[in-house]
Amino acid sequence: SIKMNLDEFEAIRLGDYHNIKQKEAAELMGISQPTFHRIINSARKKTAMSLIEGKKIEINNENFQTEEKIYICKDCGFQWNNPNKEYTNCPDCKSENIEIVKNDLNKSKSSVPQMFNVPEASKYPLNERRSFGGSGSGRGPSKACECPNCGHIAPKIRGFPCRNVKCPECGTPLCGSNHK
Repeated sequence: SIKMNLDEFEAIRLGDYHNIKQKEAAELMGISQPTFHRIINSARKKTAMSLIEGKKIEINNENFQTEEKIYICKDCGFQWNNPNKEYTNCPDCKSENIEIVKNDLNKSKSSVPQMFNVPEASKYPLNERRSFGGSGSGRGPSKACECPNCGHIAPKIRGFPCRNVKCPECGTPLCGSNHK
């Protein structure tokens, strides 16, 4: 197997999955842009090795330290933390509809990083996805897109992420949904 550390995983999640620019992603991780560049290059190399050589990737999170303050966007479900900066809007969708979630550091740690175990996680469908630390439904991508604000449900269009489609009723970016 190929060992990937949590920083490499987070760099891939922010830079490649969420398409956040390196400077902003580095700021979210609390590191310099050149360091972020080195980390994401290492992660991409390991990902390519896994694909080409057919080896599984193991994410090593034993040195993971949770921050007391975690932000979550109520519009797109994006989660982040940075102890060095206060935020007024989401770095992913730029919405100002964000919430600060406090973690209980006295709770026992699970094998999944605490940043994915936020209270009321059922309100945020992204937390259920395998790529966000959830168990996933095992049935592939979402079948529909749902507005987290007003509940409007729209059909999922293949090749267009739900977050890139705005709700026709209230203009909020949509999220993946388990509705058929």
